[in-house]
Amino acid sequence: MTNSITQKVSFPIIFIVWLYTYFAGISTAIDIWTISEIFNHCFLVIPGAFFLIYQKRAQLIEQPFTPNYWLLTPLIGTLVLYTFGHIGDIRLFMHIATFTSLPILIWLLIGNQAAKIIAFPLYFMLFAIPVGEQLIPYLQELTTDLAVPLLEMTGVPIYRNGLYLDIPAGRFLVAEACSGISFLIASIVFGNIYAYLSFQKLNKQLTFVVISIVVPIMANALRVYGIVLTAHLTDMEYAAGADHLIYGGVFYAIILFLLIIIGEKFRDTSIRSKKEGEISENTVYGTFLPVKLTLSIIMILTIQIAWLSIITSSKHNIVNTDLLVDLSTLSFRVGKEKEKEKEKEKEWQPNFSKASNIQRGSIKNYYESNNIDFFIATYFQGEGELISSMNKLYRANRWTLIKHVKVKVEEEKEVQLIKVVSPTGQYRYILYWYQLSNEMFVNKIKLKLYQTLMIMLGQPQKSAVIALSLESDKDTQDVVFMLKPTVMTLQSSIKE
Repeated sequence: MTNSITQKVSFPIIFIVWLYTYFAGISTAIDIWTISEIFNHCFLVIPGAFFLIYQKRAQLIEQPFTPNYWLLTPLIGTLVLYTFGHIGDIRLFMHIATFTSLPILIWLLIGNQAAKIIAFPLYFMLFAIPVGEQLIPYLQELTTDLAVPLLEMTGVPIYRNGLYLDIPAGRFLVAEACSGISFLIASIVFGNIYAYLSFQKLNKQLTFVVISIVVPIMANALRVYGIVLTAHLTDMEYAAGADHLIYGGVFYAIILFLLIIIGEKFRDTSIRSKKEGEISENTVYGTFLPVKLTLSIIMILTIQIAWLSIITSSKHNIVNTDLLVDLSTLSFRVGKEKEKEKEKEKEWQPNFSKASNIQRGSIKNYYESNNIDFFIATYFQGEGELISSMNKLYRANRWTLIKHVKVKVEEEKEVQLIKVVSPTGQYRYILYWYQLSNEMFVNKIKLKLYQTLMIMLGQPQKSAVIALSLESDKDTQDVVFMLKPTVMTLQSSIKE
């Protein structure tokens, strides 16, 4: 009786400490689940996983709970990843660590044999990680790539300009909402749970999961094709504005129904299940959970909490607030002329929120009559985040990305160059890089990881994004040639 009571207490204590340890990861994930319709389904993932575990309770009772101590290593790994993500405000790391640590912790406590019985519910918990929005630009491109040939084969006169589709009746933009990301993620989650409930063999399960990925991608391209075709045939009377959103909802419901029909056709007649029997109160918790293991897990989680607190308290070290780029050295700098009211929509307007300082203006272009616009956003440690999904180099509702490449301005110096186009066919190049002290970065991930490491080592820092922009319809090499002298001049103005 003593052992049973101890184990009943041990499990809740461990999970309470887990909740406290990963609280920031859980709360920020819930914020995303609430705000983004793409991840609304995540609210059901953890409760659903525990419900699936509950359905297996009779089989779990028959297995001894033999803790797997080897899993302490990956558990510690998730704590390190979580701390790294928390310090660097890399929420993806925080969410991965949070919702990976939970199934690892359960597996650690119940052991391999019991974990095999609930392998899918433990895996299913990973779908609580709000990830997938990074695929939106690629899905937009893929949808456009698939829809345009279909329209051409149907005889619809069409001209593609980036993500803009022009037909005689009007213009369409394959926007983020048209990428189909919401339906794709929902379809993948549905495909996994349906495969688990309907098929016994792994090959059948994997096949259905693949189908649940391919079908929504193809269906979304078909939906875009149908919208444009309908608009063409009805002279934009239908399938324009809010109409296509309504059509899209109905279309996705039909595709989901189609997936169910496909699954039902090949569904196994005898689904794996074991009849639940009488469950004794004394055996429902399995074997006694060792006190040493309980204390070890609690101690590890407590150490992580203390470590994170120490790093966080030292994060706001005093930083030299001198600007990273000294523009006073630019003798040929000119102020940005005031644009006419009707031209304001065409302006290049980067947005870097919570920057410590913004420097912008224009520099004379000695190769053409138009000036080179520049934008510098400097961040001091503890004041905002340079690498953030909220920061934009151009307005997505005004410009469409055409090209994004790395180019060399010197033998060992690389920068990023992007080409965008406006709805009116105006082309603009944006050349940019990130500066951390005297080091140039073009890879946001590499910079973010390096910044976080420096914070964890207690080294104060300041960083900046430096961007140049030029309206031009010339090719990439000519634009790089025109911008290169300004890049080198700005580099010479970087303070050590």
